[in-house]
Amino acid sequence: MQKTQSENLVNHNRIQVSSKGKRLFALLIDFIFALLLANTLQNVFREEHWDIVSQTSSFYSLLPFYGGIGLLLLLKDIFGKSLGKILLGMTIRKIDNFDQQPTLNVLIKRNLMMFLFPVEVASILIDSYARRYADKLCGTIVVDDRNALRGTLRILLGNIILFGFFSVAIITQRSGIEKTAVFQKAEQAIRSYEKLRPIMKKFPEIEDPEMHLDLRKNTSNPSIVRARVGNKETGKRVIVSLIFKDNPPGWEVLEMVVEPLAE
Repeated sequence: MQKTQSENLVNHNRIQVSSKGKRLFALLIDFIFALLLANTLQNVFREEHWDIVSQTSSFYSLLPFYGGIGLLLLLKDIFGKSLGKILLGMTIRKIDNFDQQPTLNVLIKRNLMMFLFPVEVASILIDSYARRYADKLCGTIVVDDRNALRGTLRILLGNIILFGFFSVAIITQRSGIEKTAVFQKAEQAIRSYEKLRPIMKKFPEIEDPEMHLDLRKNTSNPSIVRARVGNKETGKRVIVSLIFKDNPPGWEVLEMVVEPLAE
């Protein structure tokens, strides 16, 4: 007599169904990974004067960013396990045959239900075997992977991924600052400032740029650009305050403060 799905889950002595806590934590990891990747790609491919573009753009300009997150969540399980499942030692299997992985078509259809996130979370919490509603529709289940990497290797992999995102953010930070119209306006003001011209003639590079950008519309709070010019002996710390103007869109220098470098 053919076993029911419940009997199959209980009696299969080689399979451990993944817990609700692990399922939810894996979902959280997948979402954070999608958010980090979409944000990293946005920073790497920022367009020139992106600060002005963001001030004058509409809601539709945000669609590539959020669409990228949605696409990553849709395709996260195409290899039978997402990053979250890999880090927690889980995999997706067919409910009627634990030795078989669902087809790519089934895996993509299964993740279409991710767009009903509250429903899926509630289903995991309610179901005895921590199955999403999509699992029930597609005949799948998430189980602990017998061939998973060792725990220490999974922790190392997670740290490498986080370090990679952190490194890319540091590498692209200066490029992102220099592409802004606010920095370029501040740079123009610094180079044309009479008292700094002798220093800039000897040391033309503007070092250690920092930026506090206030992109809220109709705000009286200025944006701040900080930078260093010169060497250790003659160098100065320059602080430029700017405000965004609508007509035409652009930045206006409010104040520039020049200070000696701290000893």
